[in-house]
Amino acid sequence: MARILLLIIIVFFIYLLYRGFMKSKASKDTPPQAPRGGAEDMIVCTRCGVNMPRSAAREEGGRLVCDNNPQCH
Repeated sequence: MARILLLIIIVFFIYLLYRGFMKSKASKDTPPQAPRGGAEDMIVCTRCGVNMPRSAAREEGGRLVCDNNPQCH
């Protein structure tokens, strides 16, 4: 009975190693995916030249400038 239990444990650990190997191999084969739902256009502030997401900018006289950057003047 002890031999059967030992054999089952060995087979279980071999299965875990195989599954881990296959997952790591699959993750290397697939290209990285772009983030979902969070992608946003990047713009450049026309006053200070900082790159920022469009939501962090405001329009001032037809130009896009920093909305909340105290160092941009």
